[in-house]
Amino acid sequence: MFKRYQFIASLLVLCTVLLGGFGSPQRTQARDSDTYVPDQVVVRLNAASGATIATINSSYGTTTLKEVAPGLSIYLLATPASSEAPDLAEQMAADPRLLYAEVNYVGDTPEGKPRLMGAWGGTDPRPFTNQYVVQLLGLPQAHSMSRGAGKVVAVLDTGAQLDHPALASRWTSARYDFVDGDSDPTDRGNGRDDDGDGVADEMVGHGTHVAGIVHLVAPDAQIMPLRVLDGEGYGDFFSVAAAIDYAVENGASVINLSLGSTANSRMIADAIRRATQRGIVVVAAAGNENSEVKQFPAAVQCALPVTSVNQNDVRSDFSNFGDWIDFAAPGEAIYSPFPPSGYAIWSGTSMATPFVAGQAALIRALAPEANPRQVAQLMVATAQPLAGLNPTFRDKLGKGRVNIGASLSTLRNSGFPRDASGGILSGGCLAEDSDDNGGGSSQRVFLPLVRR
Repeated sequence: MFKRYQFIASLLVLCTVLLGGFGSPQRTQARDSDTYVPDQVVVRLNAASGATIATINSSYGTTTLKEVAPGLSIYLLATPASSEAPDLAEQMAADPRLLYAEVNYVGDTPEGKPRLMGAWGGTDPRPFTNQYVVQLLGLPQAHSMSRGAGKVVAVLDTGAQLDHPALASRWTSARYDFVDGDSDPTDRGNGRDDDGDGVADEMVGHGTHVAGIVHLVAPDAQIMPLRVLDGEGYGDFFSVAAAIDYAVENGASVINLSLGSTANSRMIADAIRRATQRGIVVVAAAGNENSEVKQFPAAVQCALPVTSVNQNDVRSDFSNFGDWIDFAAPGEAIYSPFPPSGYAIWSGTSMATPFVAGQAALIRALAPEANPRQVAQLMVATAQPLAGLNPTFRDKLGKGRVNIGASLSTLRNSGFPRDASGGILSGGCLAEDSDDNGGGSSQRVFLPLVRR
């Protein structure tokens, strides 16, 4: 199938993008090589201190730009001209009036490399429902029990082609563009080569492709398009955190984050914890660096990191690995909707992740009261072991390659397994585990800039 459609028409340089932004943010390299918006910091007030953001601004000469969501006391601040954002964030992190302070990181795309290229597949829809993943994952079996009706998967990405023939009927009315600040999350570029790599808007289409994979797995689920990435595939963490909270408040059952960075943001970790404590399953891409280095947000406590295998259940040579991975899913040569109104073939952990997001939607549709840990336990109990085919990566590809058909059959016949998750989603990821009502830890923590 792949050979038939690979490199038909022009090759497109395609990528997965990392984290949402205000317009196309100017990017600066931090002292440790992580990228950030040069004149912004993010802080969260310590409620116990009684401080207000006005008093913080008065102390540091900062100016409030936005609050991530009402009532959370997490603010995006503009730094004064005399301050460097990393220096100011480090200084503010020592202030007992704040729970944390960090620069507003910017992510870039793990698939944005010359060797990871996608191919335009044409306009024929037939390969979409006949590709190898359909039988490998047991989708016909799964769809006889659940098609995801009544569930919403939020896709935080480059937006989507909202009038794509394969997807037009599946979008939710709740939608938002956190890049341009409006209600039209259309997957689009600006016609400029903002990142100077010689290609303009090379990330356009990524969100449509990811949403199409969710639709393949859960055809009756709705998809919430939230644009957090610009046409070059860049964006800032504050926008991603805001989009996560938007998804929580607007009825998402699952959140798909086909994003990644080495920057461990406390703000993003808190947002994901709030989501899981509200009963939402959050899945995230493990990244394509062929590395054991943790990628975020995938590696945060309450997300489910997903890496990629091929159709033979062998680890994709680009995919990340490590004991921080939870699951694997097919991520090579995936045929999915792509603008304009056609299909593309693409590989990456960004493609593997929405298979797991779709699986979570099917499970939640069949068992609406299930919490995220129960969903993860079921996925673990029914996953296909990978150690035999990947001896070099034993215990580094998660609990195995997800088996969607088996998970639905087990749920219908036996219910949820007990204690099968192996610690996945432990440590305050459910509301009953925590005393903070979903707002994240009340401890002050400063996460220094992560060194690559």
